[in-house]
Amino acid sequence: MISAPAAHAQDNVPPADTPAAKRVAPAEEASADAGGSHDIIVTGSRLSGGFSAPTPVSVVGAARLEQRGIANVADALNEVPAFRPSNTPASGELAPTGGYVGGRILDLRGLGAVRTLTLVDGKRFVPSTTQATVDTNMIPSILLQRAEVVTGGASAQYGSDAVAGVANLILDHRLEGVKGSLQNSVTKYGDNRTFVGGLAFGTRIGQSMHLVIGGEYESGAGIGDCQSRDFCRSEVLNFGRNPGYPGMPANNIMGSIRPSTVPFNGVTVPPGSAYTGRTFPALRPIDGITFANDGTPRRFVYGGMSNNLYMTGGEGQGQNIYFKDLFFNAPLERYALTGNLDWDVAPNLSASLMVNYGHLNAEYSATAYRNTAITIRADNPFIPRSADPTLDIPTLLAASGASSFQIGKGFAELGRAPIVTTNNVFRAVGSLKGKITEGVDWDAYYQFGRNDFRSETRNQTVSARMLRAIDAVMGPNGQPICRVNADPNPANHDPACVAYNPFGAQASQAAKDYVTADGYQTAITTEHVAAFNVRAKLFDLPGGTVQLASGIEYRNDSVRGDADPLSRSLAFFSGNGSRVSGKIEVVEGYAETELPIVRAAPFFNELSLNGAIRRTHYSRSSELLPSSSLSVTTYKYGAVWEPIPAIRLRATKSRDIRAPNVIELFGPTTLASGILTDPARGGQQVNPAITSGSNPNLQPERADTFTAGIVFKPSGGFLGRFRASIDYYEIKVRNAISTLGQQNIATRCFEGELRSCDLITRGPDGSITQVRDVLQNVNELINRGIDAELEYRQPLGTLGDVNFRLLATYVKDFITVDAVGPIQRAGQTGLRGGTPPGLPDLTLDGLVSWTKDDFTLNFHGRYINSGFYNAAFIGPDQAGYNIAAVNSSNTNKVPARAYLDVLAQYRIRHGDRHELTAFFGVDNLTNTMPPLNPGAHGTGNTILFSPFGQTFKVGMRLTY
Repeated sequence: MISAPAAHAQDNVPPADTPAAKRVAPAEEASADAGGSHDIIVTGSRLSGGFSAPTPVSVVGAARLEQRGIANVADALNEVPAFRPSNTPASGELAPTGGYVGGRILDLRGLGAVRTLTLVDGKRFVPSTTQATVDTNMIPSILLQRAEVVTGGASAQYGSDAVAGVANLILDHRLEGVKGSLQNSVTKYGDNRTFVGGLAFGTRIGQSMHLVIGGEYESGAGIGDCQSRDFCRSEVLNFGRNPGYPGMPANNIMGSIRPSTVPFNGVTVPPGSAYTGRTFPALRPIDGITFANDGTPRRFVYGGMSNNLYMTGGEGQGQNIYFKDLFFNAPLERYALTGNLDWDVAPNLSASLMVNYGHLNAEYSATAYRNTAITIRADNPFIPRSADPTLDIPTLLAASGASSFQIGKGFAELGRAPIVTTNNVFRAVGSLKGKITEGVDWDAYYQFGRNDFRSETRNQTVSARMLRAIDAVMGPNGQPICRVNADPNPANHDPACVAYNPFGAQASQAAKDYVTADGYQTAITTEHVAAFNVRAKLFDLPGGTVQLASGIEYRNDSVRGDADPLSRSLAFFSGNGSRVSGKIEVVEGYAETELPIVRAAPFFNELSLNGAIRRTHYSRSSELLPSSSLSVTTYKYGAVWEPIPAIRLRATKSRDIRAPNVIELFGPTTLASGILTDPARGGQQVNPAITSGSNPNLQPERADTFTAGIVFKPSGGFLGRFRASIDYYEIKVRNAISTLGQQNIATRCFEGELRSCDLITRGPDGSITQVRDVLQNVNELINRGIDAELEYRQPLGTLGDVNFRLLATYVKDFITVDAVGPIQRAGQTGLRGGTPPGLPDLTLDGLVSWTKDDFTLNFHGRYINSGFYNAAFIGPDQAGYNIAAVNSSNTNKVPARAYLDVLAQYRIRHGDRHELTAFFGVDNLTNTMPPLNPGAHGTGNTILFSPFGQTFKVGMRLTY
């Protein structure tokens, strides 16, 4: 029958999450997983087992999930330092992938989820997102046997996307009986209540069939916006100096930073020139008037310093429209079902059928509407009057001779604009496996997958309608009407327009209904995969048998989708959808071989060589944009040298590729808004429109990867319980497909890169009004570092056993190179909207388990090293600091953070196969919060540092 690909653990530290009583030798473990008599396929290789793969493979077993009280495999893998948790329910709102929120999508090396290939039993899984990435929510973790992670390029073996590596989720095909789990968790603040339940069943059917069925359900209440946590209520943000004022750094990270131009009830604002050369604007009599809810004018309470976006202190505490309603953790509901039937048809022929179904429903919020410069004409009937002539706007206008003025406002009275996403995935895989002759076997499979995605936006602001509705005049019946309906030009009339009162919170419900609307975006992804593989044992060398694996594969990925008419015309303030149409057809062939040169000789206990090559042809087409085709070649070669049984040296070199996916080539163009510091205007902070989206001219990424490492696996005595591995890696991605980020574009334009300047639009006063940040083939990404893994087991006699496992990743370089030069983000642990995230230069993850009879106590620790906030900033303690420079910052430091989790479990046994385990744990025992630095949610980097706080979990597991 078809066996799940098994880990080649000979190169790896045996997983610490395997109980000591159940440990087996690597080959025995793999054979047991595969059913005993079947060939073992190495993750990262297409060859059968029995050799030493040169590629590093890290293993996270199902027991790790139990020791941590984790119900989803992605949450466990994201604790591995080589992963960056950039696509989780806690991070999706920052930059939702095609509107996909609530997913758990793997991102190796921080190179982006699109460069991590996620497999299930060695086969591709239908993409869950329009970015062709896989949501592990759709795979029930209760069926997981283990996850094997290839931390190096594997395109020659598996094709496109395996630039950073491969995560192979191996399911339990041999389950017999029933197992179930129930788990509840809640934070100390009473939010993020989460329930997860799973149930799986496996049985033999006669002598030749085995059936396994499993399902999982999760419901999470999520966490609210910035006001739900004290650290974010500190209002630590970046305050930018005003143009022409040299007496302070260009960037100032400090607390109590509040909006100066977009309070909820509105404020009259000065022109941009009022800020030049000052820490506080030169206010005219008409400037700085705000309004009570009923529109009554009063003086706005400014802070000590003010620019055209923010001020230090002042009124409006907790009322920041820029971060209003952006969830820290998305509420979600999901369920996933998987069934697998293995059938031994004949002695040399077996078949398998797997069916998957998954559903995810999640919610987040559209960006709240705000405008820093709304022109109000003198005849607007909504202008409130005041008995105080210094607050009476008509009096002030008459005195100045002006016919209009401007207000800024955050339109909180419109209420939240929820975006509800629904995703349904179906996948079916039929496989055959057989033997041609002794030493020659084959396998083939066909896979069909379909993913249906729908995003529905409610109460979203239509920008043009808002401006029409605010521009009001008195109508002939004595009631305010929209100016467009009062002028003599019938061509611009809008009979539906209802005049909107922007002063205070007085807008009528009819006006709110006019300026808001609902929208939607759909995307249907289908995938067809057909593959045929042959493996043969050719001849013998002194070190063993030479093997050859080869095969061909056809893949067809298509996406089509639609959006509402308003979205298609980019009418909404943010979150516009678009029509989507595109298809990529792939035909490829590969070959891989292993040459065992020598074995069991002095200083050459083993010496072997490995090599693979793949040729791929892409055909790319769309109903909306031009089509194209191209071909690429990838390869990999490596070597293993084991001078003595206790030491193994390994190295690989590979050429990997990632072809642009359908959405990157043919997807929508969307409009949003963002904040940036404009170095060309002395560090002025602005809030321009950001255009982002696809590019049909993208070319494949090309990556060159090198890894080299050493494995220590001594035997006997004290050292026999010790395992360790250290691996160096270097990944260079050329023609990397990415957005640059609006801040990057502004900075690079200032530094002289003309291509970046072409992406910027400036207004009449020279300020940035729009940035075009579409996908591009940027010059190069470079990632270098070291992975280390250490394990030790210590028996304590009658006191039980202690198991220890430490994972560490040191990132030496995480560099983006463009025409101006390199940007180093290794050590960047801050996160600013519009700026690519970085990586900690050092991350440690340790697990210590003490087992005594049926009781286990687990301690889990995680450490993230201190770093810097922004690669574009220079703080006083950094080389090159100049207070007058546009990249100067009063600080650029981010302190380290350490987290401690504890979980206790007690097992009640009944017979050999019946078992009930109860557990209780506390994550983040010390209630450690993110460092106080600006973040995309307000304050704090919630990708690297958990915003949850202390979390309690309780549950039980049953096997029968």
